[in-house]
Amino acid sequence: MHDDVAPQENAIRHLLSEMTPQWADLPIQRLRSSGTDNAIYRIGEALLLRLPRREAAVHLIDKELDWLPRLADLPLKVPRLRFRGSTELGLKCNFGIFDWMEGKIASPANIADPAAAALALAEFLKALHLVGTEGAPLAGELNHRRGVALEVLSPVTLGAIDILADEIDAPAAHDLWQRACATAHRGPPVWLHGDLKADNLIAEGGQLTGVIDWGLCAVGDPAADYAAAWSWVDPSARDVFRMACEVDDADWLRAEGWALYGAVIALSYYRGGLNEALCEQSRLTLSRLGMR
Repeated sequence: MHDDVAPQENAIRHLLSEMTPQWADLPIQRLRSSGTDNAIYRIGEALLLRLPRREAAVHLIDKELDWLPRLADLPLKVPRLRFRGSTELGLKCNFGIFDWMEGKIASPANIADPAAAALALAEFLKALHLVGTEGAPLAGELNHRRGVALEVLSPVTLGAIDILADEIDAPAAHDLWQRACATAHRGPPVWLHGDLKADNLIAEGGQLTGVIDWGLCAVGDPAADYAAAWSWVDPSARDVFRMACEVDDADWLRAEGWALYGAVIALSYYRGGLNEALCEQSRLTLSRLGMR
């Protein structure tokens, strides 16, 4: 990333010495991730530190620090905040130290029962939608527009589809996008995570156990999260997921549109070696949408 700011481990140790001396002598290891917003450091065996790696992500970590403590009682585990601080390590920003969540990335190889995992995610979303929204951030620029009305995203989405015409079925993608944009969510806006993909889901013992990386959370159209039906849920469990979430036809079509949006935006920007892991995730989603 051209705007990547990721302090070295000695700078993180100095930060800990100043603000949390009780943890300053613990081993520090920067973790590799396909994520583009935060640098992540494991602190000892039980903690991790997250701080923005680019200017555009500063407000995303603020949102996590503000709201994660209020989302602690959901059916799947979410990061537990242990310390909140401020720094000027490359960027003037806030950072958080959280409990380490045991487990692995919830890739297909780490999920024993796809239907059970789909049901667990559905129950999680249903509980998330019941969390009070008073004072919560609304979908928009503060969460990269996840959960806004789809038609707002048409200029960038249609442009990304055209860029990818060499490897996707662009006419079919245009058709899906136009049909999805013609629908609207009829219920109240609800909490959404905004980025439900394998890298942000934790599996342990073959089961889905946790949801991490809440920088794109906001209150908006739940179809943005139902898009996980194509970006994460195994195709064999897609109908199980839909039934458990009780999604109507309009929201389901819009969810398909959200899945298309996430995939073409990421792939059109990062292909060519900038972020191969994210590109492969996007290609998998596009394959499941029948667009490759």
